[in-house]
Amino acid sequence: MNAPQQLPRTSDVLQDALDHIMRTARASSSQTRRLRWIASRAEAALQGRPFVASEHDQPKMVGEAVLHGKNYQLRLANARMRVALAQVAGGATGHRDRDTELAQIARAALDAEQGSRA
Repeated sequence: MNAPQQLPRTSDVLQDALDHIMRTARASSSQTRRLRWIASRAEAALQGRPFVASEHDQPKMVGEAVLHGKNYQLRLANARMRVALAQVAGGATGHRDRDTELAQIARAALDAEQGSRA
């Protein structure tokens, strides 16, 4: 009878796969940021280090996605600020003694913003 065939351990298979991915990415004739990131990520995993994004040069799309997300958050904050300024400019603070002064400041800020957009 045939002896049962020994299968490699899962960890050995995964380590071999990561090593192959790292070597293939590094051996590419055109080194891109994405390939360098893949190689760096595979190497860190082979060394048993957990993934820390700041240790690896992120692929361009990842950086752009983060930037788009930050820009979106800034646009939302800016919109909220404009609403608040418009309320203050309209005298909606509830503090009658400060409404005139705050309204003038808010109106100047809104006018300056519209002027910078033109």
